[in-house]
Formats: sequence, structure tokens, C-alpha cells
Amino acid sequence: MHPLLRALPLNLALLALTHVIALGCVQADGELGLPAFGYTAVLAVGALLVGLGMGLRLWATITYHEHELAVLRLRPQRRLVSAGPFAHVRNPLLQGWWLLQAGWGLVLGTPSGLLFTLAMWVVLDFWVKWEELTLAAEFGDEYTASRTRAPRWGWRR
Repeated sequence: MHPLLRALPLNLALLALTHVIALGCVQADGELGLPAFGYTAVLAVGALLVGLGMGLRLWATITYHEHELAVLRLRPQRRLVSAGPFAHVRNPLLQGWWLLQAGWGLVLGTPSGLLFTLAMWVVLDFWVKWEELTLAAEFGDEYTASRTRAPRWGWRR
């Protein structure tokens, strides 16, 4: 099966889920009396973030599949991946998820959606810091070296 076709179902489901969450935030805005914002530039930035988030997730998912790893696991992976987007950022799957959520919040002009996205980032950051302790214990020097090459968040050229 083509890697993109293999990566699409999970990522399309996440795309839909993040959109539904943002729609729920729009409804919450109405209940809370928060005004929506709808500037063309904000809409364009939001659409760009949705596209970047989806692209990053697809690229990271395909890279995982190429290394014969599963994206959704309850247990840690048995090897580190430092190719593809993982050469530029340590958490492209999570960063892509966050970009999707932020993008939908901007596209739909929802203040509570952006607050949710901020809260989501705080939770993901704590989660990643815990995961890094696990990875350091599991992979030792190999993980330490990969950590120096790619930032936790952001992008390394």
C-alpha cells in the first residue's frame, strides 16, 4: 500500500476531530457571549496553519511507517526515528496536531478555541517532557544526541 494512503485515515480523522473541537469552541463562545473575529488575514493564517499541520502530520506518519513503527501505541517505540521531519523537530506528530487545532481556531474565529489551543500546548509540553525522561532512560546516548540536533518545538533548518 502506498505510504500516503496508509497515513491518510488517522490524519483525516484527526483533522475532523480538531475541526469538531473548534466548532464546539464556537458554540461555547456563543454561550459565554464572546465575540468571534473574522478578519481575512486571520482566516488566511488559520488556513495556512491547518495545511502546515496536516502536511507535517502526514510526513511524520509516513516516516514512521517507513521505519515500520506504529503511530498510535500505548508503549514506547523500540527505536528512535531521526529522519524526515524528526531531523528538524523532535515531536512533529504533536506539533502538527497543535498546528491543526490552532489553525481551526483562527479559521473559525473562536477566542475560546485559541484558549483551548494554548491549554493544549501546555498539556502537550508536560507530556513531552515526561516522554523525554522515558526516552532518555530507554535510549541513553542515542536519544541525547538526537535531542541536541532537533528542538522539542519549532523547527531546525
